Amino acid sequence: MLNELEQLLRRNYRMLKYELRNCIGQYLNSTEFIVLKVINEKGPLKASDISKTIEVSASHITAVTDSLVEKGYITRKRSDVDRRRVELEITEKGKEMLEMAAKLKSEYFQRKFSHYTNEELEIFIHLLKKLNLEDNHSVDS
Repeated sequence: MLNELEQLLRRNYRMLKYELRNCIGQYLNSTEFIVLKVINEKGPLKASDISKTIEVSASHITAVTDSLVEKGYITRKRSDVDRRRVELEITEKGKEMLEMAAKLKSEYFQRKFSHYTNEELEIFIHLLKKLNLEDNHSVDS
């Protein structure tokens, strides 16, 4: 039974990742989406702060932010407080892209889960939360 569960989790994870990539991947990859979202929510940030927040390497963040700057979704700006500090700030174009990508993602999940009842979704959410809590507990131990 656990082997079947493992296979189903792996298969569904890959499927969701693939389908989401097809949904917004022509505009942003998943890391670009997350970086835009973090900058939009928290305001101008250093690349190292973003790296820590989303738990990826500094070199990966550099590549992602270079791509976002090139696309015009973020800018690099020297801090007014400390001129040595470079902050990444979302542009209007970046906000528009983030809004569009979030809408596409939301529509995807609406379609994906529309055939489930509210009760089934509540059970699914409950089980995922329970799995997450158990995972966090085992990490802390």
